[in-house]
Amino acid sequence: MKEIIIKRDQEKINGLVNYRVIIEDGQTILIGNGETKKVFIDKIPTKAYAKLNWLRSREVTIDSKTTEINLKGEKIKSWLAPRIAGFLILITLLPRMIWDGSSIAKTVSIVGLSIILVWTIYAFIIKSNDWVLIETKN
Repeated sequence: MKEIIIKRDQEKINGLVNYRVIIEDGQTILIGNGETKKVFIDKIPTKAYAKLNWLRSREVTIDSKTTEINLKGEKIKSWLAPRIAGFLILITLLPRMIWDGSSIAKTVSIVGLSIILVWTIYAFIIKSNDWVLIETKN
C-alpha cells in the first residue's frame, strides 16, 4: 500500500463545491476547499484525475515516487467564463431593447447568440478537461 497526500488550495471561486479525485482502481475521494487528506492506494502505478461537477482534469500517473497530489481550479477560466457569458448575453439582448424591430438589432442578436453557442461548446465540451488542474509531487 502506498500513502498519498491529496491537497486542495483554498479558493474563492468554486469554494463551496467539493472536488472528486477518482483513482483508476475505483476509489473516489471527496476533497473540500483548502482540505488535505491522506489516502492509501493498493495498486501502483495507477492513474487518477479530479472532477468538478461535469468538468475534470487531465489524468496523472501515481507511481512509487509520488508522495503528493495538488488540486486547484483554473483561475482564469473560472473567473473569466461567467463574465464573458454575461457580456455576450448583454450584447445579444441590448440591441433588441434599444432598436426593436430593426435589422441591425436582429443581426447583432444572431451574431451574439452564435458566439455564445460556439464559446459554450468550446469551453464546456472541448476544453472540459482543463478546468481543474492536478499535479503530482515526488
